Amino acid sequence: MHKSLTKRIITLSVFWIVIALLFTGVLMGRFYREHTQGHYDDHVFTHVEELVAAVETLEDGTLLLTREPTDPRFHRPNSGWYWEILDGDRPLFSSLSLGEGHLDLSDTKLTESHEAQTVYGPDGQKLRAQIVNVAYPHEKGAITIAASAPEMAISDDVKEFYLHIATSFLVLGIGLSVAVVMQVRVALRPLNAIQSAIGDIKAGKTERIPRDFPVDVQPMADELNYLLDHNETLLKRARNQLGDLAHSVKNPLTVIRNEARTLSGKQGQLILDQSHVMANSIDHYLSRARIYGKQDAIGYRTSVRSVIDDLSFAVEHIHKDRAIGIELKSVDDKWFRGEAQDLEEMAGNLIDNAFKWAKTKVVVSCTSDHNELALVIEDDGPGIAEEEIETITRRGRRLDEKTPGHGHGLGIAEDIAILYGGSLKLGRSTMGGLKAELRLPAA
Repeated sequence: MHKSLTKRIITLSVFWIVIALLFTGVLMGRFYREHTQGHYDDHVFTHVEELVAAVETLEDGTLLLTREPTDPRFHRPNSGWYWEILDGDRPLFSSLSLGEGHLDLSDTKLTESHEAQTVYGPDGQKLRAQIVNVAYPHEKGAITIAASAPEMAISDDVKEFYLHIATSFLVLGIGLSVAVVMQVRVALRPLNAIQSAIGDIKAGKTERIPRDFPVDVQPMADELNYLLDHNETLLKRARNQLGDLAHSVKNPLTVIRNEARTLSGKQGQLILDQSHVMANSIDHYLSRARIYGKQDAIGYRTSVRSVIDDLSFAVEHIHKDRAIGIELKSVDDKWFRGEAQDLEEMAGNLIDNAFKWAKTKVVVSCTSDHNELALVIEDDGPGIAEEEIETITRRGRRLDEKTPGHGHGLGIAEDIAILYGGSLKLGRSTMGGLKAELRLPAA
């Protein structure tokens, strides 16, 4: 599964923003409810105190209400804003808003802290009330004074507050999410630049990662450059050691072959044949080991034009007595993703074989499609039959022992192409001769 560091950071940040805003919104809503309830409770208790001050008793014990609360909500029927004065269970005075109804105070408890209590009014209306018992002069017992506000009014205020909070937090959440996305993209820009630089190195456009990153990221860039340097050093060392090994082995084999030619009979021929097999095996496996060490290495980019021009000059000089011409087609602006030495070895063997078999002309053309390069070498020689194509790619196998060519060179070219993830395809050219098509990675 593909994982993106940018998406992971943004997702986690947005998740925690949402959690924080939800928790904060719920907490603020709870605080607002408590504040609203306290505000209503204080307002209702003010009316209770107003009623307490408005009640007077005569010498005969008669209670008088000298004035009523001036709040107009106490005059609106079923408003939820009610007040009532009772002597025991007997109503004495009540607000116009109660009409013929009464407050249900049967489940209330009186406390010295004057905490608000839930009571029910007409038609089961839920109310939040303040209740006190007051004893007056000339009155045998205490009277009960109650005032209430509708619970629905508090809930409506809280719902409206939640709506405003949700809208505000939605805008805030979107703004914070956008800020997180921008911040993450800016913060990860150096990593994207390193990724781009590595891509340029793989394509051969640059050799090392630039040294202009922030101090937090620069050590990573330096370490990558160090690994590139170290890798290049190891590859060069391995190549030199392989070259030394090939040189030290081939010289004794050359001596053995020369001595074998002086021997007559089957014994000399046997030694000569086996020495050829050994030399071919050394060439084969040393070339494979050399390519294995660098086929996936980054930073190699070779101009096809430059290599073909050098090879053309060399083979024309070698075969100048045969007056064979070479024509180059579409080789400009083509790049091979690999080392020049390997392209020279592959193309050189194919061009050399084409010159050996050509009558008058060799054509080299090149095309590229996406990440693949097609290098085609054709000649106007006698060509080969389709059933013999597989035979000539085997190392050391030739169709004509008198004419050198189509032997080791084709096998070597095919081995190197395969190790680069490419291929070598042989067929008949429209010119009548052999057509060799190399498929290689393009840069």
